[in-house]
Amino acid sequence: MKHLLLQLFTLLSISLVYAQPQANDSISLGAGYTNDVFYSYENGTVANVPGNNWHIAFSARPAAPPMDVMRSAAILVNEGRGVALYRSNQTQWANFDTTNYLSWPNPHNSDTSWDVGAFNAIRVASNPFDFGWGTYSMQTHDVQGNAIFLTRVIARSGPVTDTSFYKIRIEKLAYDTQWVFTFSKLDGTDSNRVTIGKGNYTGKLFAYYNLKTKTVIDREPSAPWDVLFTRYGTFTTQFAITLFGATTGVLNNPAIRSAKVFGKPEDSISINDAVFNPFINTIGTDWKINPGPGQPNFIMHDSTVYFVRLANNKQYRMAFRSFEGNSTGKITFYKAAESPFTSLKEWSAKPAVVNVYPNPAKDFINVQTGIGNHVVNIYDLTGRLRLTVSGSENVTIDISSLQNGIYFIQVDGNKSARFIVE
Repeated sequence: MKHLLLQLFTLLSISLVYAQPQANDSISLGAGYTNDVFYSYENGTVANVPGNNWHIAFSARPAAPPMDVMRSAAILVNEGRGVALYRSNQTQWANFDTTNYLSWPNPHNSDTSWDVGAFNAIRVASNPFDFGWGTYSMQTHDVQGNAIFLTRVIARSGPVTDTSFYKIRIEKLAYDTQWVFTFSKLDGTDSNRVTIGKGNYTGKLFAYYNLKTKTVIDREPSAPWDVLFTRYGTFTTQFAITLFGATTGVLNNPAIRSAKVFGKPEDSISINDAVFNPFINTIGTDWKINPGPGQPNFIMHDSTVYFVRLANNKQYRMAFRSFEGNSTGKITFYKAAESPFTSLKEWSAKPAVVNVYPNPAKDFINVQTGIGNHVVNIYDLTGRLRLTVSGSENVTIDISSLQNGIYFIQVDGNKSARFIVE
């Protein structure tokens, strides 16, 4: 009898653990996608803020060497709301010439990491002192600016389109505490030298700046948030055409880990199927399908579930139910807490025992893992997968197709080592 009662108690306990409450929820970006929504899985909407009140964002986070250095010098542009950046090869501020600027490099924010903005995108990746807009000085401990950029701002209000141009030079990031930059109209008039102290934005990712109103904006909520529903720039394929443009999607707080599981009936998808990763666009934008011109609502991908693990290690699943598009910007989804006792496969931030040589390398690398058969994935600094190789505990990998730069090796789900191609 005791044995039977124990079995019943065990089954009841398991059912209570796994039968977590589900809740439907929704957010709205507003008609025309005017707003951004900072969202918490535990508390719902944290803040609803205007999405077009900033043009450039300067990192407020300090460097965390040796791995997280780039994040301290990241500068984004608001690509989701009509801001574009062009890098010139000119050095004379007074004689800045924008002729044929559309042929200049047009860098973009990374859509996989907050650590690489458009200002950082064009850099010598193998040089740890190069941040794209400037280089680190061992003497002053500042990142000194070395480029002049053109910023184009397109603002739309109904049928009216207003286009403004600014030239901008990031002068320095002083001792990882203070941003200093100058911007003006193209003819040099209305020149402004701006200083932004990181200490004023402790706990935030970025300090935001509006070039038109000449104001620094504290947009991010002080309360914890997990994901941002927003408009951002990315390459998307629709109707067999791949273009860069603004899209509506979900970006993670960097403290969050997430996973996408698809291809199975939704009710059979388990968190045990999930492989968590740090890419901020894991939820991203591809949970929906554009139905085409004249159709009111987007089509949701079925058999697709997303899992998130919060900074406090609580876990949630979510699946999208509807998206009303430009008319309201309303997104409906369900979320459910997941059992904390489920084993996880995860991208680990702790390095495994992996030897890579030669390093730096040119045409090939040897990877020693000390384990049997495994899968080696190679990612670049933006988090994009570049190579996948299966091998034993010693494997030689042809890297001749990789451009010069810094790369990370992932062995069987562990981010375990980095190497340089030169």
